[in-house]
Amino acid sequence: MNKNKRTIQFTGRAGLLYTDESGNIFKVNTEMLASKDYDMVIYVEDIVNINKNINLTMAEKKNVAIQIIELTKGIKWLIR
Repeated sequence: MNKNKRTIQFTGRAGLLYTDESGNIFKVNTEMLASKDYDMVIYVEDIVNINKNINLTMAEKKNVAIQIIELTKGIKWLIR
Protein backbone atom coordinates (compact mmCIF):
# COMPACT_ATOMS: atom_id res chain seq x y z
CA MET A 1 0.00 0.00 0.00
CA ASN A 2 1.19 3.51 -0.80
CA LYS A 3 1.27 5.20 2.59
CA ASN A 4 1.22 8.66 1.01
CA LYS A 5 -2.17 8.12 -0.63
CA ARG A 6 -5.45 8.70 1.18
CA THR A 7 -8.25 6.36 0.15
CA ILE A 8 -11.92 5.78 0.88
CA GLN A 9 -13.69 2.47 0.49
CA PHE A 10 -17.46 2.52 0.84
CA THR A 11 -18.65 -0.65 2.56
CA GLY A 12 -22.26 -0.51 1.43
CA ARG A 13 -25.16 1.79 2.22
CA ALA A 14 -23.79 2.48 5.68
CA GLY A 15 -20.14 2.84 6.52
CA LEU A 16 -16.76 3.37 4.95
CA LEU A 17 -13.09 2.71 5.56
CA TYR A 18 -10.78 5.71 5.32
CA THR A 19 -7.00 5.28 5.04
CA ASP A 20 -4.92 8.35 5.81
CA GLU A 21 -1.52 9.27 4.38
CA SER A 22 0.24 7.44 7.25
CA GLY A 23 -1.55 4.16 6.54
CA ASN A 24 -3.96 4.40 9.49
CA ILE A 25 -7.32 2.82 8.71
CA PHE A 26 -10.46 4.29 10.23
CA LYS A 27 -13.90 2.69 10.34
CA VAL A 28 -16.45 5.45 9.86
CA ASN A 29 -20.16 5.09 10.51
CA THR A 30 -21.97 6.80 7.62
CA GLU A 31 -25.43 6.61 6.17
CA MET A 32 -27.00 7.58 2.85
CA LEU A 33 -29.71 10.24 3.08
CA ALA A 34 -32.73 10.92 0.92
CA SER A 35 -32.59 14.69 1.27
CA LYS A 36 -32.28 17.65 -1.06
CA ASP A 37 -29.70 19.25 1.25
CA TYR A 38 -27.41 16.29 2.05
CA ASP A 39 -26.33 13.02 0.41
CA MET A 40 -24.67 11.32 3.38
CA VAL A 41 -24.16 11.73 7.11
CA ILE A 42 -20.97 11.04 9.10
CA TYR A 43 -21.40 10.03 12.74
CA VAL A 44 -18.19 11.55 14.11
CA GLU A 45 -18.41 9.97 17.59
CA ASP A 46 -18.31 6.48 16.03
CA ILE A 47 -15.00 6.94 14.14
CA VAL A 48 -12.40 4.36 15.25
CA ASN A 49 -8.83 3.60 14.21
CA ILE A 50 -8.99 -0.12 13.39
CA ASN A 51 -5.28 -0.81 13.09
CA LYS A 52 -4.20 0.84 16.36
CA ASN A 53 -5.67 0.16 19.77
CA ILE A 54 -6.00 3.82 20.79
CA ASN A 55 -8.88 6.06 21.72
CA LEU A 56 -9.24 9.05 19.43
CA THR A 57 -10.07 12.45 20.85
CA MET A 58 -13.11 14.27 19.48
CA ALA A 59 -10.73 16.69 17.72
CA GLU A 60 -8.97 13.77 16.00
CA LYS A 61 -12.31 12.28 14.95
CA LYS A 62 -13.43 15.63 13.53
CA ASN A 63 -10.14 15.89 11.63
CA VAL A 64 -10.80 12.47 10.06
CA ALA A 65 -14.28 13.65 9.03
CA ILE A 66 -12.81 16.80 7.46
CA GLN A 67 -10.28 14.73 5.51
CA ILE A 68 -13.10 12.51 4.18
CA ILE A 69 -15.10 15.55 3.09
CA GLU A 70 -12.05 16.97 1.28
CA LEU A 71 -11.60 13.71 -0.65
CA THR A 72 -15.24 13.40 -1.65
CA LYS A 73 -16.04 16.76 -3.16
CA GLY A 74 -19.40 16.55 -4.85
CA ILE A 75 -21.01 14.65 -1.98
CA LYS A 76 -22.99 16.86 0.38
CA TRP A 77 -22.13 15.67 3.91
CA LEU A 78 -24.04 16.20 7.14
CA ILE A 79 -21.80 15.94 10.22
CA ARG A 80 -23.36 14.50 13.37
